[in-house]
Amino acid sequence: MSTPNKPPRFRRLKRVLFAIACLVTLFVLFHVEENWRGERAWAAYKHELEAKGAKLDFASFIPPRVPDDQNFAMTPFLAPLHNFDPATGKLRETEALKRAQDFAKSLPYGGLSGRSKSQSIDLVAWRDAMRKPPGSDEAVVKSLPRTAQERAAAAPAVLAALKQYEPVIEELRAASARPHCRFNLNYAAENPATILLPHFSPLRNVCKILALRASAELAAGQSEQAIADLKLLCFIAGATKNDFLIGHLVSITVMEMAVQVIWEGLANHQWSDAQLQSLQTRLQNVDCLADAWDAFQAERAGFGCAMFDYLRKLPGNKLLPILQVLTGGGSTSGSIASGLISSLIPSGWLYFEQLNYHLVFEEQLLPIFDMTARRVYAQRAEEIEQALEKGGISSIWQHRVLVHLLLPAVATISKKSALAQTTLDQTTLACALERCRLADGKFPETLDALAPRFVAKLPHDIISGQPLKYRRDGAGYVLYSVGWNEKDDGGKPGTKSAPASEDGDWVWQMPAR
Repeated sequence: MSTPNKPPRFRRLKRVLFAIACLVTLFVLFHVEENWRGERAWAAYKHELEAKGAKLDFASFIPPRVPDDQNFAMTPFLAPLHNFDPATGKLRETEALKRAQDFAKSLPYGGLSGRSKSQSIDLVAWRDAMRKPPGSDEAVVKSLPRTAQERAAAAPAVLAALKQYEPVIEELRAASARPHCRFNLNYAAENPATILLPHFSPLRNVCKILALRASAELAAGQSEQAIADLKLLCFIAGATKNDFLIGHLVSITVMEMAVQVIWEGLANHQWSDAQLQSLQTRLQNVDCLADAWDAFQAERAGFGCAMFDYLRKLPGNKLLPILQVLTGGGSTSGSIASGLISSLIPSGWLYFEQLNYHLVFEEQLLPIFDMTARRVYAQRAEEIEQALEKGGISSIWQHRVLVHLLLPAVATISKKSALAQTTLDQTTLACALERCRLADGKFPETLDALAPRFVAKLPHDIISGQPLKYRRDGAGYVLYSVGWNEKDDGGKPGTKSAPASEDGDWVWQMPAR
């Protein structure tokens, strides 16, 4: 007897099931292959980087513990800001913590710059703002040009208003004599992005007070007191610089406050030769380029290694949070889309993400700096920043999701670091120029006259690699770098309001008294 033929419907179902089984098998094989390939590719590149001396272990960037009584960060005002609960990683709520967090919160906002406009801190506006109720719109300082007489008249009231902060200032001044500074952050956090930096806000307020007070002290003819406050400002800038890239940026901001006050004293010829020598020494001990380089290295180890290790430990889809950012954030449609996409992504692609993150860091970001020649290559930085900003959904299968999310911000820091180092070099030369004026009765015709009598070595323009530009201007002078556009604009500042303007020169203007 012949076996009856199976119904066509059954044969079709059988073929469909077979096709599904084949697709599932291919899908599994694809994941296995991609997982193996991604892990192998990253392991090979990691070995290559370590062979070249790259430090990829985040733990190597954690400063060693020091005794509390030798640690500036453990003075009573700052210590509560590092009292973490080991179980939760959160700060323990105490009255001392609240006191530190609320320190000088009522201080008016703004009004601590003006050097780029040849303008001193507006002490009149500060005096008036500090008389307003805390938090009122009028308690925002909008600076105007003031005469020396107006500033001198306002200085006593400003100093009197700042008197309430003196106990904390003096405590920090005494603590700055301790041999070490190690902020005891929650370095044990698996996710480096969750490491809290609670000391930044209180210290920024401390620095605002120091800068304002030093400016008022100068206006009142108290240059020695101003020097003491500048010394503490510079110390705090050095204390914060090692706390990742954000610490480097805070340090830059604090040093700019100090530079503003130094400029004011120079503009009014208030510094003595001994004071100028002290300022030069302090400025030459600050190296923004080296600090930026170190911060970049720590960023690579933290986000390029520790962060990826953390993501690999997460249950479920590793890239889901990142994909949600790319496909709509917290919206329902965005979450569904990112969930569907991430469910198809092999976990090995996270290794490719890590590989590309480090490739961009090693081959594009780090070469912006030449630490041997002490150069920053502006055009290279601009090209890289523009390329990194082009992200989108295609970056998923290009394995560049984290590259486009994280690294554009890193690239922009090279500009801020270059401007900060240029400003420090200009300030050092300005101190030397003022010492020359005190000795010879006038500013020199060229910068070459300063070395080695007033400065051991003339710094060069870190953008062009050439000497900084200088010319006498009446009873004053103009000192400038060619700036981020790498073009000599004759000492003309950029048209944009930002200090690190992409057009124009980076100018230090010293008017006549």
